[in-house]
Amino acid sequence: MRTNIDYLENKPVVVIGAGISGCTLALYLAKKGYKVQVYEKRMNLINNNEIKKRTVGMSISERGVTTLKDLDLYDSYKSLLVPKYGRSVHLRSGQVYPQYYGANKEAIYTVNRKHFNFYLMDACLKTGNVEFYYGHKLEGINVDAKEITFITNNNYSIDGQDNSNTAEKVVKYEYLFGCDGTFSCVRQRLVDQGLLDATLSTLDYRFKEIYIPPRNGEYVLDPNYVHIWNIAELLFVALPDGKKGFNGTLFYTESCEVNKLKDNEKLFEFVQENCQFLSFIDKDQFIQEFNSNPESKISEVKCNNWNYRDQVLLVGDAAHAMPPFYAMGMNTCMESVRVFAHLIDEFGGDIGKAISHFTERRIGDTEAMKAMANKNYKKLRKCHNKDFDEKWNQAHEAMKHGEYETEYFQVAFTNKPFSQIVEKYGQGVDAEENGLPLISH
Repeated sequence: MRTNIDYLENKPVVVIGAGISGCTLALYLAKKGYKVQVYEKRMNLINNNEIKKRTVGMSISERGVTTLKDLDLYDSYKSLLVPKYGRSVHLRSGQVYPQYYGANKEAIYTVNRKHFNFYLMDACLKTGNVEFYYGHKLEGINVDAKEITFITNNNYSIDGQDNSNTAEKVVKYEYLFGCDGTFSCVRQRLVDQGLLDATLSTLDYRFKEIYIPPRNGEYVLDPNYVHIWNIAELLFVALPDGKKGFNGTLFYTESCEVNKLKDNEKLFEFVQENCQFLSFIDKDQFIQEFNSNPESKISEVKCNNWNYRDQVLLVGDAAHAMPPFYAMGMNTCMESVRVFAHLIDEFGGDIGKAISHFTERRIGDTEAMKAMANKNYKKLRKCHNKDFDEKWNQAHEAMKHGEYETEYFQVAFTNKPFSQIVEKYGQGVDAEENGLPLISH
């Protein structure tokens, strides 16, 4: 099979962004024999504290696991995965009940974002085909000359603090991949030049990270479940971290009362009354974390075309960032990279053709997953209702007998295209909300 690896010997393949999408793509390309340069605006991530401000606990399910298997990485990483078999729903009364995800103890798994990112970076370096360049802030792209301009700084900080050691650097590319996340500089530079249309929307939701530490060296909650408190205006979700603690996320809207309370005592009383996870965390720690951890906004990217000709491509969140309410953002990104890598093979190693065809191959599925993610926030808000719980358990029993697969099961535990799942459940006829449909499978 003819490839264009020899043609690219002195014409670099450039990836912008050393996050999970960027490293996954670089690894696929490196394994195919391409030389890859990865540019990251932060300093060396291993020694950088900025990543600590981002969500630490993330969920990996079948689509992400399939990608790891495709890269021959799963067997060496699976011992670090923490299984979660379902939701553990906490009621105002103190009652707790489970809602299982699958029929036969199927599980999604918690991964630590930072450690997982380092693992992928290490796998890239071991190929000998990937070079990482840190402290490179993208300033401009000249698509005619195929050049990127960076501002480099050994002390460059992601928060934009200036330093006298900055310098300009120009890098040539043959193919350029924007894997630089929701606020992608690559995407913005292409938009600025009128080369594609894209919108970055800030949704009404906000969140803060609240950590639930171990007590006496042990978990304070069952570590094999996602724990949810969804009372009044607040939604709190806690994921086991594999180190006897829980990474918690407190979701609320911009107009929520919690955003208006400035007095720490009133804040604590409001959260304690409306979202009772505080029995698992000390008062002083909660107040300290709430006040010191940054409030994060939730954004969504809409981009009708991800490429410029056969030269530049947006990948992952840069192309299709979505809200986190289905815990499928990372999985969708990893699946997108895998789809693109297989498209290269389909076109005999021709990266340019793969770039040209990738949007039409993948965009329908990512738009479908975004729609399901937005819809799932409303489901999470309902999951404590008795009627919702009864229908969820009815669907679970039906799956045990092979009679039905829920939307959630097909999203989390299969590689079925998202667009096909939405086509089936697009009218809202899913077991979790409305009981079993007349036709299953």
